[in-house]
Amino acid sequence: MTLRKYLVALLAVGASLVFAGSATAAFPNFSDCPLSNPSTAGCIDVQATSGNLNIKGFNVPLGASLEIRGGLTAAEERTPNLLIPPVGTNGFFATPVPVPGGLLGIEWIPGTSVLAITELAGPTSGIRIDFENQGVSVPVKVRLVNALIGMNCHIGTDRNPVRLNLISGTTAPPAPNRPITGHTGEFGIAPPDIIRITDVLDVENSFAVPGASECGLGLGLINTLVNAKLRLPSAGGNNSIEVHNNIGIRFFAE
Repeated sequence: MTLRKYLVALLAVGASLVFAGSATAAFPNFSDCPLSNPSTAGCIDVQATSGNLNIKGFNVPLGASLEIRGGLTAAEERTPNLLIPPVGTNGFFATPVPVPGGLLGIEWIPGTSVLAITELAGPTSGIRIDFENQGVSVPVKVRLVNALIGMNCHIGTDRNPVRLNLISGTTAPPAPNRPITGHTGEFGIAPPDIIRITDVLDVENSFAVPGASECGLGLGLINTLVNAKLRLPSAGGNNSIEVHNNIGIRFFAE
């Protein structure tokens, strides 16, 4: 099913429902959708409203720190839509969040507080948007920022990322994790051509998390400290992520 046909079908269904609430100035944000790109068949804005990353029992609240936005290519049936990033960006936007407990597990010691910034690992082509299941596949790496570990400390790399396949259905993880279930969101329409899907819960608990790299100086001692703190590397089946998303979509008539 093409992007336009899928969205037209959603509009037809949504027109028969009553929707509460109103759009805000911040959502959806199509301000930098690359309309001049001839491959752009629509615009999308996926905004996280809350979330949590768990690595072997260590929780990092994600809050509303993540956003994916840009243009969308048309897609044939059973194929994902590809993201076209806004000019000068990769289409993946994130704000820093504090790591609970800091670097040593004692936040009040000067120099131990740490910020985490989720980044896209590799090119924009790694992002896949699944409209039918309201899911997103994206390879990421997490930058840790602290005076001791520097600005280049990462969990995951472009070549060895954390591969997230976020779905709104039920997962099938390796042991010891058990299946978890997300849910699809509520549809709303902003005439004439914008679809709002709110409170989608996307989940994933099959991914692995590699060890830290490029953290500070000292022959890898800081890498070892970060790995000990977060219990890295962590194999698939020990980690999970859940993200509540709002999704805005605008399509263009042919």
